[in-house]
Amino acid sequence: MEILYGCAVILIMMVAYQINQRFFLKPYQRQRSTEDEFCVIDIRDYISAHRSPYPGAENIPLSYLRRTLNERFDCPKKILVVSDDKRGAKMAAKLIRKKQHKPVYYIQSNG
Repeated sequence: MEILYGCAVILIMMVAYQINQRFFLKPYQRQRSTEDEFCVIDIRDYISAHRSPYPGAENIPLSYLRRTLNERFDCPKKILVVSDDKRGAKMAAKLIRKKQHKPVYYIQSNG
């Protein structure tokens, strides 16, 4: 009976890990240059992105993200989303994961 419980616990842990990898957005703390490791997408509006640009980021406002992902965006690296708030980053991560099954990280802009 203990073996059965042990197997059930391991199975639950594996499922929880998969859910975490797929559905949760991961915060990113700046450690070093992001250009080598990430494709950086700035989902803020054009004005905000112009006033305080993030180095190496491509500005694709959230309202244009779905169309851009369908038309031309293909990234072999992990994805880093620059956003004003976590809610927008979650929406962007959901769209990105539908097209590319990779981890999505986010960073909130200071501007």
